[in-house]
Amino acid sequence: MVSYFLAIFIFFCLFFLLLNEIRRNDLQKTNALLGVVINIASTLIITLLVTRYFLHTNILIAKNYSLGYFIKVFSLFVIVELILIFGNYFFHLSHLFEVVSIKRASLKTVLRALLVSLLIVLAVFLYKASFWTTNTFGLLNPEQLIYNLKQPMQGANSSFIDSFINGPLVVAVVTLVLVLPANLILFHVHLRVFDYLRHAYLVPVLLSVVFSVFLITLAAKNINAVGFYRYFTTSSAFIQKNYVDPDKVKLVFPTKKRNLIYIYVESLESTSIDKQEGGQMSVNLLPKLTKVSDEGIHFSNTGKKFGGAMQFYGTGWTIAGMVSQTSGLPLKVPVQGNTYANSDKQRFLPGATTLNDILEEEGYHQTILMGSDATFGGRRSYFTQHGNIKIDDWVQAKKDKRIPQNYKVWWGYEDSKLFEYAKEDLIKLSSGNQPFNFTMLTANTHHIGGFPEKNMPHKYSNQYSNVISFTDTQLTEFLTWIKAQKFYHNTTIIINGDHLSMDAKYYQNISSKKRHTFNLILNAPKNETNGIKTKNRIFGTYDMFPTTLAAIGVKIEGNRLGLGTNLLSGKKTIAERYGFNKVNDQLSQSSRFYNDTFVYGK
Repeated sequence: MVSYFLAIFIFFCLFFLLLNEIRRNDLQKTNALLGVVINIASTLIITLLVTRYFLHTNILIAKNYSLGYFIKVFSLFVIVELILIFGNYFFHLSHLFEVVSIKRASLKTVLRALLVSLLIVLAVFLYKASFWTTNTFGLLNPEQLIYNLKQPMQGANSSFIDSFINGPLVVAVVTLVLVLPANLILFHVHLRVFDYLRHAYLVPVLLSVVFSVFLITLAAKNINAVGFYRYFTTSSAFIQKNYVDPDKVKLVFPTKKRNLIYIYVESLESTSIDKQEGGQMSVNLLPKLTKVSDEGIHFSNTGKKFGGAMQFYGTGWTIAGMVSQTSGLPLKVPVQGNTYANSDKQRFLPGATTLNDILEEEGYHQTILMGSDATFGGRRSYFTQHGNIKIDDWVQAKKDKRIPQNYKVWWGYEDSKLFEYAKEDLIKLSSGNQPFNFTMLTANTHHIGGFPEKNMPHKYSNQYSNVISFTDTQLTEFLTWIKAQKFYHNTTIIINGDHLSMDAKYYQNISSKKRHTFNLILNAPKNETNGIKTKNRIFGTYDMFPTTLAAIGVKIEGNRLGLGTNLLSGKKTIAERYGFNKVNDQLSQSSRFYNDTFVYGK
């Protein structure tokens, strides 16, 4: 709003004129300017709060304004100003803020004002950053935050960085610009209101400390500071007690080894299905996958057809979900030491034996396809160091001239291209004599709001709902293509959400306990799927490690690998044995065994 920013400009001009009059010790001009500054500041702040919380628009960062909106804000500005004028006329509030005397300026006073201002700025920054973090990363836990802080930002969607700059950073800078001059004034003048208070010189300090402590407490609560404290101060032997080393388990592959197509669908939840079928929506956003599921196996945590895996600590972001589903382990991060392979000299969980390690030993040709830069989050390191998988990502697509050198949308390229490139890769893989493991990761349903492709139908009022629905269409069309290929009869297809969606606003009215990742196994050997229990299962995505091997016909001694249990067997998962809360609590703690065995091992 031009008028709003013009008012801000005038306000700051008056602010610095006021500071100059205080410096000159001119009491009359100081009071005159102070009255105008307080009036404008009050009007601006009240208008900003009303537009933010009642008109639901932040006029400081909004990009488009209609004439109607301009009239609303301008009218509100005038109304607030009139209320303040009449309020002051009847209650003489300005009298309380009249300057009685001006103190002599000193370096000590300036430093005091600066320190108090920085305390407030820090508190405001932490408060805003905590909400930015939870809105950006969703169900936050220590592993996720520490892991991402230790990773380079190469390959990240620029919208994350932009949202941080335009959010917590801008607010902190604006706070400093507002608070520092205000404190310089308060520490250099004696207001009439101070006559009614003892130790008046401490009022600005006490108010600042109380305000800052309040904001920091809210920030700590928002990011679950207690959970971080427990992570740094407690240790659990749970993983050591329940881990089954794949290297010590007898695995028997079928004589004719089956191919595997494993599709990680970004943030795909069974939550997106309607309540009647077991989801949480009033309308089924995945009608086509729901229908396709009749041909395969879907594991539900309830008595209804659709449910899914519980999200445990260390499995709630993309690379953690991938690690969980291929190694049967959460991704846990020691505070010191290994930085999870963000350089060529570092190893990514060198002590872990993964699905891809096992398939490499069995002669599988392995490729992972993704439309983003595989470097982000350590994905390139994990998949090249475990199973020597060929990486076909956004970077490789440019090298292969599939896309122009300067092409980038969303995280790299959109899912419509991903599915077309997947067909090309699968034709090449299936033409060889080796069994293959083809893994792919979609991106359109990434938060916030997902990526709306040009040809995406707009069935719903919410963009994210439309993106989820379009992903449903893209997936099922891809499955139809696969079924028509010669290699399909000997190929198992697994579709799994990598983790719960981090779009906090979209799911704000749904409890996290009612949200579950989607899973589907198609075309598994019939002798592995007869008489299995698919409903009322309590499990995590780490159970997919042994389940995936079983789904391609592998006989697993004891039906357990890592922390996972073969869901195609009758064996109870560790979550079914101990309960979700206990397992989640134990996984939230640090583990010396995990660090020694997997992070620093081998």
